[in-house]
Amino acid sequence: MGLQHGCTTSEKKESLFNLLPSTTTGVTFMNKINETVEMNYFTYPYLYMGGGTAIGDFNNDGLEDIFFTGNQVSNKLYINKGNLQFEDITEKSGTAGDNRWYTGVSLVDINADGYLDIYLSVAGLTKPYKNQLYINNGDLTFTESAKEYGIADAGNSYQGTFFDYDADGDLDLLVINYPPTEFSASPEYYKYKMDNLEPKDSDHLYENVNGKFIDKTKESGLENFGLTISASICDFNNDGLPDIYLNNDFGSPDYLYLNKGDKTFREVARQATNHTAMYSMGSDFADFNSDGLMDFIQLDMNPNDNYRNKANMASMNIPLFWAQVDNDLHYQYMHNVFQLNSGIVDSIPRFSDISQMTEISSTDWSWSVLALDVDNDAKEDIFITNGIRRDINNRDFFIKAKKC
Repeated sequence: MGLQHGCTTSEKKESLFNLLPSTTTGVTFMNKINETVEMNYFTYPYLYMGGGTAIGDFNNDGLEDIFFTGNQVSNKLYINKGNLQFEDITEKSGTAGDNRWYTGVSLVDINADGYLDIYLSVAGLTKPYKNQLYINNGDLTFTESAKEYGIADAGNSYQGTFFDYDADGDLDLLVINYPPTEFSASPEYYKYKMDNLEPKDSDHLYENVNGKFIDKTKESGLENFGLTISASICDFNNDGLPDIYLNNDFGSPDYLYLNKGDKTFREVARQATNHTAMYSMGSDFADFNSDGLMDFIQLDMNPNDNYRNKANMASMNIPLFWAQVDNDLHYQYMHNVFQLNSGIVDSIPRFSDISQMTEISSTDWSWSVLALDVDNDAKEDIFITNGIRRDINNRDFFIKAKKC
């Protein structure tokens, strides 16, 4: 929807976007989380980390359709009937899923038959953990085929991203995983896990070999330990090859993998950045200042007012900060980071954080960010999704609870 230039009688500019009710669109999906004594934030701390959305044309009619993933509810597939009205075809399409805790969703024509397929990431407290792939049969029905393609990843996955990492003309797959970890884990723990890698804990890179996918994580140099929430895949050093930036939660440091062009990567996050976010959440990239260099933004969970900052979580734990530095976990600050690409030196992009200058450093509990030109003025805008269901870190509440 483009920018509307007309004015109302009160001379106020009309809204750039208009909210449509479900009674008009037919889209009624809700990723409802049912909290119980057995299932709640304290028994499963990742309770609010789930749910994904993807938009694509599944039946090649020129209209964009919508797919939602569910955690305690079924997935939903809505077909666009035109005029922003949608039909729920989940059951007949065979995409409802089972009792898995579905997280991210990616769309790809994985078998090059002209129809979009659906790749689903899976996490959760209980099995099954394996990711799923729904192959589009061309008649708006789908067949689950992840095992046949070699990508039934059994990690605690949050997103799959398809891209051609080896420049051979077909799409490979990066799956980001978040190995369940105690929130109180020390910097020494993260250092130990990084020095003693276990394949199941790592993010995974799958190479497309004649239509089947082979795990090339170790061979590519991408084997790592990190609580990965999002990945930005972009040519950060202008050499024509896709690089990978991994945003990691808690004490695990972020990773920037530069593509060497020989099916391997080298990790350069510490050389490329002076510091990163602490609890790295969503990320996105764009050339924000139109200088031909790609910049990127990563989110954290820093309130923009002092009261919420002190009531919910300290903005920085100074002893923890230095313990992380001492354990080679890089300099991590608890606020959004806007990394401006200042230039490329020895093939490594050098970034400068301008989040304070651009006034986007503190947007509360932020999850995902999109860089896009919403008003068609040829400038990249930023959209941040924000919020959490409950203030689960509210210190005043816990102090009162202890007195009861």
